[in-house]
Amino acid sequence: MKMTDLKKQLSLMEKEELVNLICRLYKGSTQSRDMLDIELCGNDAEKQVVEECKKQISKSFLIQNFSLKAAKKVISDFKKICHNKENLAELMLYYVECGVEFTNTYGDINESFYYSIETMYRNFVSEINSFTDDSYYIKNKKRIDEVYYSSLDIGWGFGDEIEDIHNEIKWRYNEG
Repeated sequence: MKMTDLKKQLSLMEKEELVNLICRLYKGSTQSRDMLDIELCGNDAEKQVVEECKKQISKSFLIQNFSLKAAKKVISDFKKICHNKENLAELMLYYVECGVEFTNTYGDINESFYYSIETMYRNFVSEINSFTDDSYYIKNKKRIDEVYYSSLDIGWGFGDEIEDIHNEIKWRYNEG
């Protein structure tokens, strides 16, 4: 069904039918539930969703559940429902932190692993560079720098690439 058809069908429904439909969607899908929570309850609900997303990302980096695809999907799904871009940046940074910790814990991984972490870090830097001020960067500077320092000795050129991306953070040049 196209969006215009959907809107037409919804406009024909009674209020009670719409309420029932929304309740079924809420029960039927985590993403729908999270989206409705954020829409109806605002920033506090979005922060709770971020914390749940972090748990899912963390779980994806456990050796027995290891799945970059699952961790990236959490971020991709969140991006569709988020209102606060700092929360999206938070999940991107957390993904990179988990990736750097994973390789420092378990040793040399492979090129595709490093490429995924580098790409997310590049997306993170692009996201925070689009912010109108440096408040997010200042608040998270210690974590951002830790990603950089913790990756310096990692192979496959990973540390060098993280350094190059790190140097693209425009807010670093505002430091006194």
